[in-house]
Amino acid sequence: MTKASAALLVVLLGSACSTPPPRERLFAADSAHGRATAAAGLAAGFANYLADDAVYLQPDTHYIRGKDRILAYLAAQPAGTALSFRPARAGVSADGAVGYTFGWTELSALGAGVRYGKYIAFWRKQPDGSWKVEAWNRSGALDAPAAAPALPGEPQTGYRPSRAVDAAAETRALIGVDSAFAAASVAGGAAEAFGRYAAAYGVSLGGGRDFVVGREAIRADQAGGTPGQVLDWQPAMGGVGPLGDLGWTVGDYVFTLPGNPPRAFHGKYLTVWQRDSSGAWRFVVDGGSGNPPPAP
Repeated sequence: MTKASAALLVVLLGSACSTPPPRERLFAADSAHGRATAAAGLAAGFANYLADDAVYLQPDTHYIRGKDRILAYLAAQPAGTALSFRPARAGVSADGAVGYTFGWTELSALGAGVRYGKYIAFWRKQPDGSWKVEAWNRSGALDAPAAAPALPGEPQTGYRPSRAVDAAAETRALIGVDSAFAAASVAGGAAEAFGRYAAAYGVSLGGGRDFVVGREAIRADQAGGTPGQVLDWQPAMGGVGPLGDLGWTVGDYVFTLPGNPPRAFHGKYLTVWQRDSSGAWRFVVDGGSGNPPPAP
C-alpha cells in the first residue's frame, strides 16, 4: 500500500466513524422540526416536514390525512397560535429506513396562555436522505411541562429481519394485530390487553404529566379507573418499514364508563409497533387525543 492510498483509507475510515448513527440523525431531524415550527409557524415550519400522505392528530378534531389538507387546517388556526416541541427519544428500524420519536410540546395562543403536552411521530427516510413525518400525534393539555422520563436503555429487540417484505400485506397484518389488541381489551380489560401487547420497554403518553414507561407500569396505569369501564378501538390505517420490523397504526377509540346511561368518550390514537425476538408485534409507544362529541 502506498502512502497516498494509506492516507486516503484513514480519511475514509475517519469519515465513516464520524457519521452519526441513524437514531441520532433522526433525533436531530425531529429537533430541527421543532425549531422550524417554533420559528416559522404551523403552516410553514411544521408542514414542511410532512410526507405527502401524512396523517395528523391533535386534540378536539378528527385525524386529517394528506399534506395539503393538513396544511389548509394549520393555516386556518387563529393568529398568534404557536407550537414548539422537543424529542425525548428516537428509535429506528434495523435498516434505518423508518423510525419514531416522542417528546414534549408547548402550544400557545393569544389570550389562552401556554398548554403543555406530549407527542409521537413516525418518520420515513426519503431517497435524498432526508426524513419526512408519516404520522404525528399531539396529546393532552397539561398545566405544567412533563418531567424528563427515566427511559430504559436503548431497546434491543433481538429480531433480525433478513429481507424486504410486501409492505401492503404486512400493513394489513399489523392492522389485524391492532384489531386483536382491541378485542382483547374489550374481552379481558385494558390492563390485561396492554400488558400483553406492550413491549417490555414500551412507553405510553398516558393522561397525566409524565410518560408511563415499561410494560408493568403501563399495565398498572390501565388498571386504575372505574370498575366496568371499557376501552375499545378500531384501526383505520397504518404503515411499515421495508423490512417489516417497525410500523404504525392510527384509528378511533371509544372509552365507555358504566352508568345509567353509560358515558362514552371518543378519540383517536397513534401506536408505534416493533417486532420482538419471536417476531411478534409489540407496541413501543402509544398515545391518543380526544375527538369532538359525535353528532346527535
